[in-house]
Amino acid sequence: MKITSVKTIPLKWECPLISDALSVCSVRQALLVKIETDTEFYGIGEAFCYGSPMQVGKAIIEYQLAPMLIGQNPEHIEQLWQTMYWRTIANGRRGVVMAAISGIDIALWDLFGKMYNAPICSLLGKHSQAVPTYASGGFYAPGKDLDGLKKELEGYVNKGYPALKIKIGRNPSMPGNALQYMENQDFGVSYDDDIKRLETARSILGSGILAADINAAWTPSQVLSAKNDFLRVHLNWLEEPIPFEDISGCQMLAKEMPQISLVGFETEQGLANFQHLVQNQMVDIVQPDIGWGGGSSELVKIGAMALANHKPVSLHSFGSAVHFAASLHVAASLPNTERMESEENENVLKSSILKQPFEADNDMNFFVPEKPGLGIELDWNVLERYAAN
Repeated sequence: MKITSVKTIPLKWECPLISDALSVCSVRQALLVKIETDTEFYGIGEAFCYGSPMQVGKAIIEYQLAPMLIGQNPEHIEQLWQTMYWRTIANGRRGVVMAAISGIDIALWDLFGKMYNAPICSLLGKHSQAVPTYASGGFYAPGKDLDGLKKELEGYVNKGYPALKIKIGRNPSMPGNALQYMENQDFGVSYDDDIKRLETARSILGSGILAADINAAWTPSQVLSAKNDFLRVHLNWLEEPIPFEDISGCQMLAKEMPQISLVGFETEQGLANFQHLVQNQMVDIVQPDIGWGGGSSELVKIGAMALANHKPVSLHSFGSAVHFAASLHVAASLPNTERMESEENENVLKSSILKQPFEADNDMNFFVPEKPGLGIELDWNVLERYAAN
């Protein structure tokens, strides 16, 4: 069997305005990758490019990486990964190039599973049939007050989620807050307002796991100043409070706030860089993204590295249904999976492009698709509706 083509399928959907500590999102997009062979088998993946122009990832995949793959045996997944990595070493290693490699790798694993009539998690060595998740929501939005947040989070708890994550940190009046450099500073709140948001979330959740995501907008001293408020609301997880480049800052927070697990970093990439985070005691829970951090192949290695260092893993997943499916398969293969992200914002690229939706039990443990490869069936008519140029 040989690879005959590597194509991209850009998708775009205009969504209701939402924002985190730094960014405002009005459009959801997904850059899917389709690998075809000289047989009836093909594979689908997703390159998660964090909102960058999809034309950039598309060009990298189709002009730089695809020629390395055409005519090659798709079973040689690790060899192909290493080939793509080393042949782009001068302009790659990180960023959109690694995202492109990630999307291709996911597609190769989907193809591999279809070839051998087995789901990816079985080929990786399944550990669990269902993956525990947390509801990811609580974004800022126009006109959304505490009552709006309360209603939203109550909906997640009523679904069965025992864990919630909300956004904090969008504080334009806070000195040094990175929001000052962003084009859109709407929907900002005060520090006190953010603490009230956490109090609201805790009151609704009860004793479950409460997580907050700052998207690296604060400084280490600002995070440390919030310690007593975080402890008062019994915050369990704190995600990406500062940039991962700040080694001493992350180390200080981990040392000074041992009661709160530091989660990170979705924006980091590659095994060696995650090993750096772990060995330098910068994180308590390792959080890679499958469509950005290196694909299924690299995330399995990151998971094993975390396991060897007694660290749990919580996969970041904020993409389409393809991204979520790929994340489920890897999460189900890791014995140290804690809880995986389950985004609950409205997103038709996750909720509407499959013929059969994802299934979960009463506690929102998501069952891993059991069909070959990713185990999902795309609705190509719906994909056509959201196709982007």
